[in-house]
Amino acid sequence: MLINEILETLMTASNFMAQRRQLLKFGVPLALGGIGGLAAAASWQPAGVVRIIVPFAAGGGADALARLASPGLGDRFRQPVVVENRPGATGAIGADFVFSAPADGLTLLLGSADGLSMYPHIAKTRFDATRFTPIAPLGRTPFILMGRPDLPAGNSKELVALAQSRSLTYANAGNGSSLHVMAVAFKDAAQIKEAVQVPYQGAAPALQALMASQVDVMMVPAGMAGPYMSRLKSFGVTTASRYGNVKDVPTLSEQGVAVVGESWLGIVGPPGLSADATASLSEAIREVTRSTDYRVRLDQLGLSWVDMSQGEFQKYYLDAYKHWGNVIAKGNIKLE
Repeated sequence: MLINEILETLMTASNFMAQRRQLLKFGVPLALGGIGGLAAAASWQPAGVVRIIVPFAAGGGADALARLASPGLGDRFRQPVVVENRPGATGAIGADFVFSAPADGLTLLLGSADGLSMYPHIAKTRFDATRFTPIAPLGRTPFILMGRPDLPAGNSKELVALAQSRSLTYANAGNGSSLHVMAVAFKDAAQIKEAVQVPYQGAAPALQALMASQVDVMMVPAGMAGPYMSRLKSFGVTTASRYGNVKDVPTLSEQGVAVVGESWLGIVGPPGLSADATASLSEAIREVTRSTDYRVRLDQLGLSWVDMSQGEFQKYYLDAYKHWGNVIAKGNIKLE
């Protein structure tokens, strides 16, 4: 139903002005795009401070994205929205915390492919990833295979030859993370026999280790790569075609290494979150991510904008869980 039809219906009702005052009281704009957002925003509001749990270290792409979205959500709900970092176990610590939290909409998780699509297929977790409540996506990012500044290889072909002659070390954001899975996928696609995975508590510490030449290579999220492009070697991006603001970096596929994959980032809630809370949170997040400021900043972070309804994101979430499960099983990827 279009918004004009909604307003026409309300205008014929005796309690229209009371409903309108209630909407304005909560700061709900009357120009929302559909009945779902209008009804949900009027029927559910957070009763206190909303926490977005980031299950990775501060300073990484997930942390930056949560802090980018939180002020806009706070403005819309007229409640503080704070970001809290709970890193460890490839996101499992933070995910378990939210999984066990009350389903009142006050504790949310910055979910990712790492912690929810991949890690549960590799390690036993106390949470069931399929039971989280998908709310809304925040962005997607591919990876750029990057090497330490003094690595004796200038392109992907030379890197493969080097990796086949001696074992290289691969930094990742924890065993079972997307950085781990993508590095193993590269190794297998390039027919590299040996590689040493070096796990860190998050992508930011791993990237710092790469900068310090403590490890050889790393699958760096494109959203984090920008400031380091001139200081590290870039061997290829994991998209099917050249990507965004790094179009000068060839894809791994066009160089003969068939590795394609992206990581998603989004907001999920505990199991059992009510339909009203889910719909209201989803619409509020979509309003934030549709804004020009958000999209400009997202592009600066090297991330792709994603706009999905709650139902679309729920399907995407479950499809990604199945897809990465198949990739991990096929590649026989295990914790090392």
